[in-house]
Parts: sequence; structure tokens; C-alpha cells
Amino acid sequence: MSVRRWPIILFLLVATLATIRLVTTLAEPGSDDGGYADFRDTIHAPVVAMLDGVNPYDVSAYRDSDPDIGQAFPVYSPHHLLLTLPFGVLPRAAAGGLWWALNIVLLVTVSGFVMSRVKPEWGLAGTAGLAAIALLSNPGRFNFLTGQATLPLVLGTYVAFTSPNRWLAGAGTVLALIKPQVGIPVLILLAAAGRWRVALDGAWMAAAASAPIVLALSIMEGSPGRLISAIRDNLDTSLSGDEATSSFRIDLLGVIGRETDRQFGTFVTALVFLALIALGMWLLRRWGRVDAVALAVVGLTTLLGLFHLPYDELLLIWPIAALILTGGELGLGGWRWWTAGWMLAAAFNPLTV
Repeated sequence: MSVRRWPIILFLLVATLATIRLVTTLAEPGSDDGGYADFRDTIHAPVVAMLDGVNPYDVSAYRDSDPDIGQAFPVYSPHHLLLTLPFGVLPRAAAGGLWWALNIVLLVTVSGFVMSRVKPEWGLAGTAGLAAIALLSNPGRFNFLTGQATLPLVLGTYVAFTSPNRWLAGAGTVLALIKPQVGIPVLILLAAAGRWRVALDGAWMAAAASAPIVLALSIMEGSPGRLISAIRDNLDTSLSGDEATSSFRIDLLGVIGRETDRQFGTFVTALVFLALIALGMWLLRRWGRVDAVALAVVGLTTLLGLFHLPYDELLLIWPIAALILTGGELGLGGWRWWTAGWMLAAAFNPLTV
């Protein structure tokens, strides 16, 4: 058997075992833990609620709309509800199967994107090998088993920073903006990297996609003001709930808070975020080009600056692969293995999942 077939076989094996684990650990109704709990509560149920005339940002109304829901709908951007609309019109089991297939396709697509820039001569074998390793990592397993929407954000971020096509790059930015804690840093760092037009295009495209959802939810609530109040209450609930003190948090204040048994308010969070963003902007300007090192800066700035959980570390798949496979060509010298080791420790740390 050709050596090049082994990575493909490995990926198929890992994906099969991960799928078996997924279907045997599906979340119980009303539970916030278990397989595809996040898919149910952040992809499928919010759209179903919206189609039934319920504002999913309204925590109480959303939970009351379906007894199977185990957690509040997070404050994702409104266009998230538009992009996931096809899943909401399907029965949950069918929608889950479609989401599983999409996650597999996106994992292979992201891996192919990375390997085309790191080791293009490895072809499909390289893509399959990287996809298998990513799925074995903590972020990859966490994303796959919970049904999170991380891979669209990863692909969108990479496309936003690299595509020469203005509209494609803008569409990538729209995907990154699904989660504000990813999209806001990405917008700022795009401008810092000299891609300010992409940042503007992504912002207005996301706003245009969000407009019909905002209009519909405002009508449901009775006024835009009541919708804003519901979103504010949702944020207050999430910032004071169990997730805010989760032992899984990987952002800087989350880690410090876990080690010191402290919680930090909005003011401190804003200061830390602005400091990290300023550092990221300076590093991008100093580096002067968009490559794996620049995406390492983008990824680490994003992950450390605002609330994040382990699956978001998939943002680092390109920098990690590039540092290990072609690090000598990146101009980091002795920093190469230190940086790669730090990111690998996070990706495979058994304490984070």
C-alpha cells in the first residue's frame, strides 16, 4: 500500500471513531453537556424559536420555547441566524446530520487551505494527515463533539487575511464576525495589516445580512429598544453565569481568574483587550506581511483578549503547521520552536478538555 494512502486511512479512522463517540454521547434533553449540545442550543433551536416568533436572545422566552434546550443562546451576531436558517427548517436529527457533514467538509477545507501554503507538494495525503491531527487535538475534538461553529470562523479569518479577491475576503470577514469576540479583533487587525478595505467590506456585508434578522426580532419584541434590552440582559446573564467562571476558559483573564479565584469586571476586561489589540497591531505593522506568523499574532491576540473556550484554538492550525513544517523559512530564528511548543501545549493539553 502506498505511503501516501496512510494519512487518508488515518483520517477516515479518526473521523469514524469520533462520530461513534458523538452518537453514543448525545446530550440529554435539557442538559448543557453531551454530544451536540452546542449545535442544539446555538445552531438549531435558535432558528426554530425565531421561526416560531420567539426572540432567541431573550433568555427566559428562549428556554421556555423548547424544554430540550440546555443553555442560553449566546450573543452571536444576528446574521448567524440568517446563515443557519437552513438547519432550523429541518428536523433536529436531519439538521444534525447535515451539520456533521458540513463540519467534516470544513475540516478538510481548512486543512487543505493550510497545506497548500505550507507543503503543497504533499497533496491530499498532507491535507488528510493535518485533518486527522486537528481532529485528535483538544480543540478539534471539542468542536466536533459539541457541534460548535468554529471552523467557519477559522476559514473566514484565513480568507479575510489572504484572499486577493475583495468580495471573497469580505465574505470571509462576515464569517469571522459570527462571533463578536472573534470578529471584532479580526476587523481591527485587518486594518492594522493594511487590509482596511476588507474590514470595511466585511462590516457592511455583515450589517446588511443582519438587517432582516434585526427587523424581524424587533417586530417580535415590539420595538428595537426592547430587542436591545433583551440582548443586554442576555450578556449580563452570560457574564454572571457558570460559563464566565468555566475552568475551560483559555483567554488571559479567564486563566488568571481560574488561578487566583477572581472574576474581572468589564473595565478590566476592556483594558486587557485594548492592550493586547495594541500589541497585536504593533506586531503586525512591524512584521509587514501576511503569512503564518501574522496569523499567529491574529490568533493569539484574539484568543487571549476576550472570552474563549478550547475549540477556538483551531484558529492556530495554520501557524502551528507552518512553524513545525517550514519554520526555518519564516524568519523567527530561535523563537520558532518556543512559539510552536506553546501553541501545541495548548492544543493537546489534557487539562483543557
